[in-house]
Amino acid sequence: MEISQEQFFEKYSVNKSEFDAAAISWESLLDIHQEYTTYKETLNPTAEYISNMLRTLPESHSVRSRVKDPEHLIDKIIRKIIREKKKNPDYAIDIYNYKTEITDLIGIRILHLYKDQAVSIDKFIRELWGLVEKCTIYYREGDYSKKEEHEDNELFNFKVHPAGYRSWHYLISTNATKHVHIAEIQVRTIFEEGWSEIDHQLRYPNDTNNAELTKQLLVLNRIAGSADEMATSIREYKLNTWKLENENQNKQKAIEELKAQLETVMNNYKVEKADKQNLQTKLQELESSLTVRIPSKQQQEFMVIGGKISNALDLFAGPGPLVGQDKNRIFDTRKYLEGYTHHALKDKK
Repeated sequence: MEISQEQFFEKYSVNKSEFDAAAISWESLLDIHQEYTTYKETLNPTAEYISNMLRTLPESHSVRSRVKDPEHLIDKIIRKIIREKKKNPDYAIDIYNYKTEITDLIGIRILHLYKDQAVSIDKFIRELWGLVEKCTIYYREGDYSKKEEHEDNELFNFKVHPAGYRSWHYLISTNATKHVHIAEIQVRTIFEEGWSEIDHQLRYPNDTNNAELTKQLLVLNRIAGSADEMATSIREYKLNTWKLENENQNKQKAIEELKAQLETVMNNYKVEKADKQNLQTKLQELESSLTVRIPSKQQQEFMVIGGKISNALDLFAGPGPLVGQDKNRIFDTRKYLEGYTHHALKDKK
């Protein structure tokens, strides 16, 4: 390692008293660093292989991969030993077991646009690789109402993350070569990724205990969660509107065909005036039954007025004019955004 122990401690904010109390050998860490520097190169092809497979998914917006840096590995080993020795005084990481104790030497991150796409990604991962352990789904306390909270099941462990971090974590086993490698795959939306990157840049490693900074980042976290739900809600709005428009186009086509048939009948045969009027009335009633939501200008813009999300939701959830009826709105945005309604998780239970 090119830097000294003292320089390393300062760079990574390692508490020397905790380091000494855990009886960690710096020489042992140097051995791990030297061995891993060579071993690291063999991990790159595996990381690339996993990434390329995940990129074939239609739900995949983008895929990133990395092989852990040697210095970051030593930092993680130190922190894990300190943490685990408080529970088990005999716990140790050395040159012989670090490859299994540190499970994210290969890290893959797959981003998607809409929360329910995680279901397809989950299925793909399970079909392609063996899982070392159950998938863990991290969520923020308050994301779910009490009725929506999930319990661990045969597929998932559900954990509240103290920093509000949201993500699906997989540990997979793969042997692209004769050597078995463990890789960590993280699955999250682009909004979750954006918040995570900002949180990591602003808080780590020296401001993890800054209460005011943490508070502000949790506010941003909540906004990111709402943005995810809003994105799904807008997509549903678009799909439902398209469905209604398509249905009405088919009805309109049928009406035009009926008009032509009626016109032919009335021209070719003598039809009583009363009967003709009755047929025309029924045709008008059929035409008036068409219902297409016509979004207002405010609804089409989906604007956050004055920076207040609640105002934007009021506009988006507003009634808006309907042709043919004035109730049975396509969906209720406010109701959808209550709590953290994640259909993907509900489908899996």
